[in-house]
Amino acid sequence: MPENRRIIFSFFAALAVAGASLLLEAEGWFQRPDLLLWDQFLQRSESSSSADVLLVEVTEDDIRAEGHWPLSDRRLAEALQALVDGGVGTIGLDLYRDLPVSPGIELLERILRAESRIFAVKKFGDPDREGIPGPAVLEDSTRLGFNDLLPDDAGESIRRTALYMTDGRVAQTSFAMLLAQHALAAEGIHPGPDSENEDWMRLGSASLPPLDPNHGGYRNLDARGYQIMMDYGAAPFATVSLAAVLGGEVPPSKLQGRIAILGASAKSLRDELPVPLGGRMAGMEIHAHVVDQLLRIARGVSTPLRVLERWEEVGLVFVVSLLGSLLGLGSGRRSIWGVALLLAAVFGGLGLLGLGGYAAFQAGLWIPMGAPMFSWLGSAGLLTVWVSSRESAQREQLMRIFARHVSPDVAEEIWQQRDAFLAAGRPRPQRLMATILFVDMRGYTARAEKMDPAELMDWVGQFMERMAEEIARHGGVVDDYFGDGIKADFGIPVPRREEREVDEDARRAASAALAMADALEALNADYRARGLPE
Repeated sequence: MPENRRIIFSFFAALAVAGASLLLEAEGWFQRPDLLLWDQFLQRSESSSSADVLLVEVTEDDIRAEGHWPLSDRRLAEALQALVDGGVGTIGLDLYRDLPVSPGIELLERILRAESRIFAVKKFGDPDREGIPGPAVLEDSTRLGFNDLLPDDAGESIRRTALYMTDGRVAQTSFAMLLAQHALAAEGIHPGPDSENEDWMRLGSASLPPLDPNHGGYRNLDARGYQIMMDYGAAPFATVSLAAVLGGEVPPSKLQGRIAILGASAKSLRDELPVPLGGRMAGMEIHAHVVDQLLRIARGVSTPLRVLERWEEVGLVFVVSLLGSLLGLGSGRRSIWGVALLLAAVFGGLGLLGLGGYAAFQAGLWIPMGAPMFSWLGSAGLLTVWVSSRESAQREQLMRIFARHVSPDVAEEIWQQRDAFLAAGRPRPQRLMATILFVDMRGYTARAEKMDPAELMDWVGQFMERMAEEIARHGGVVDDYFGDGIKADFGIPVPRREEREVDEDARRAASAALAMADALEALNADYRARGLPE
């Protein structure tokens, strides 16, 4: 196939593979690999220490000291009061309190009502599970936020969070958003609409575009509400136990002006969910990561993760597919080392795609790599198979022409240099220097007149076959059989470019002649033994 036709074929093959990749991506085939790769990128990202968020943990020891679960309202009220007295700027109560727990019911209600810096949680719920209301005293206030977490599937990691959700009547704010919003208000930072896109929220120095159903590696995502990706960019948060707070053991410097989240970390409560960092994390800590992320974005320390436009994703998949097809197009004439190099190039390309995706992620851009990687493998594999099948057909065709006339080594040399003398499956006319060896049977005519025709054919056939073997063994090509003679050529069909190569052809022709003379002695001995003429 002419080179331009091969290139055109590779272009359309790349287009077909890219189309198939995009179709599979649209059907969600690459969502899980893309999300798992996102997890790997996230795990290798740098974390920054957060001096803003403090976790007040209810531990197993705290539950044993109380003697029961849940904690009494009095115990919670005492803990909240201790945080207020310690100068904590914002306090989040990440424990459901839809039902009062004696004693201390009025005490807890009083502090919740009086302290505007305290925020509590409720469960928004979904079609499969009922919601859980918050403390009755806060039901009509703006200090009650939902703490629902959003696993991608059952048992999957928490990679995204909802800042706002609606129950069909009014929008409700998440627990983490309320905490961040209250802390930022002291700095004069308030959420508002983006100047360029009023459907986006602007927080401080950055806009937070909400997720859509096909955001990044997601396909057909339930993106209701106002969701963003989590970056888990904070190092482990400072923690204190509930007992330490109640006992006055926490120094004021650790509390002053911070955001404290009071919640449960006891393993027996099973309030842990898988996270993309690996392992499981308590719900209160996940909310702390959301708060920290919002603070960093509002202050300009971090930026929300961007994604490609759809046309950019399509263009990337096609370019990668085209590069893969060009690699496969050049995969012909492969030795075992060539096959190893091809495999190295294919897997090296996958590695480069992975590194490129990681570099983009570090720069704040999430590029789903499932479709590009599939396109690279698919187009490289398709073109490699196509080139190999065509070469196999061409090799078979070439061997049919030469295999009966040349040695396997010469046939292989012809194949390796086929472009130099082969056109459209036939030898290309060319001028070259060759050494010609003529062989003739002495006394053939006289003997032929006396022998039976069948016996004569066997007699001559053995001679021709044995002489042809020596010619082929020395690199010659039997050009013609004429009666009792042979014409053999040395130096064809691959043209010799240097004088020393022409000289070597002459030496091989002379060596073949000497070897044929030796072979003839053995052949004559066999003829004598069988009563045939020499």
